Amino acid sequence: MTKQLLAIAAATALSTQVLATPIFDTFGPLPEATFAGTGIPNDEVAIGSQLFDGTTITAALTATRRFGNPDVTSDGAGNFTATPGSNFGDAGQSSFEGALWNFGYFIKVEGGGRTIEDLQFDLYYDFDPGEDTNIAGLGLIDLTTAAPLVGPGLTKLESSQNLMFGFLENPTSPADTFVTPPPGAFDPNALGEYNFAIVVSDPNTNFAVEIVAIDVQVVPEPTSLALLGLGGFALMGRRRSN
Repeated sequence: MTKQLLAIAAATALSTQVLATPIFDTFGPLPEATFAGTGIPNDEVAIGSQLFDGTTITAALTATRRFGNPDVTSDGAGNFTATPGSNFGDAGQSSFEGALWNFGYFIKVEGGGRTIEDLQFDLYYDFDPGEDTNIAGLGLIDLTTAAPLVGPGLTKLESSQNLMFGFLENPTSPADTFVTPPPGAFDPNALGEYNFAIVVSDPNTNFAVEIVAIDVQVVPEPTSLALLGLGGFALMGRRRSN
């Protein structure tokens, strides 16, 4: 089956099933990506690339630590591991409180005379820590609609975002024109799995031409796990003494 047919089949499944498995063509460095920041790692990125009617489409996703918080790690297969909690960054680096980790996206079109506005780029994000959230429970950022607000005729768009940022839960103008929030609210202390995906489709046919997806697992810090283990041993000791 060709890559395009696989993407179409995956998009069809996406409408009724869950985002259960990371999807990408390559996983590794994306040197040109800055995720619209300074010093944001770009060496562990899920990348999808597709040649569509003379246009090369690139869509990519990653997860990284926010400021000086604990590192976000990956298994090299699109599954990232992050730490629960929230702060304003080291020494007040931000006026906005955020989870200790960010998600980053990158989209680009090259050739064929197309811009981002000529294709449909949809970014899905997750507030539900339950495993494999159904697509009906995901939030949506319409990157095609957002692009001209950044600048006309864009061929590249990238950013690093945090699930605690208010516009992802309660979008106001102009975000309300391109953000559809998921149900509920994001809890930065909740442990579990968060799903992210970019679906690129042909607006004339609604067929997907590229899909990339990742998972972020939020788990306790190793020190917390160690303390939990020590607490378990202590409890066992008390039971034995009793």
